Amino acid sequence: MNLRILKKLSKRAAPLLPLLGDSREQFKSEKWNNHTDSTGHDRKHWERSLAKYPLHMRGDITFRPKHGQDWIVMREPSYPWKGTVMVGAMSGYYESEWEEQTAWESLSRLVYDHFTGYSHEDGWLLLRDLSSPTLIFRAARELIDAVANWAA
Repeated sequence: MNLRILKKLSKRAAPLLPLLGDSREQFKSEKWNNHTDSTGHDRKHWERSLAKYPLHMRGDITFRPKHGQDWIVMREPSYPWKGTVMVGAMSGYYESEWEEQTAWESLSRLVYDHFTGYSHEDGWLLLRDLSSPTLIFRAARELIDAVANWAA
């Protein structure tokens, strides 16, 4: 998934979160100030920088350019695009910290948590097919309908 798709999915997921009981603050991300756990972006979207002596961190790709000077370091971005809808809140007791995630990550986590069961023989089981964003949104809308029918 690239960062453009993540931004679009987060925009679609944001209005569904309060209906599912997520009362955290919603806001739009700023450039380089927010964090996302979403990974698997295409390499054409990775950050590129020059380094004389690269640090060789896990997940980085380093190579020398044709002119042979310095190193090119490619690193997967850990922040969403500017304007991506985020949700966040303070968590913890003694030393509380700010925790945030994109609206899409929050919605998919809520849906996966609801449709995951445990069996002593098989372990954790996914009780429904959630292999695409369309199926996740469909399941979220069914959860909202079920909560509305239960409350009525």
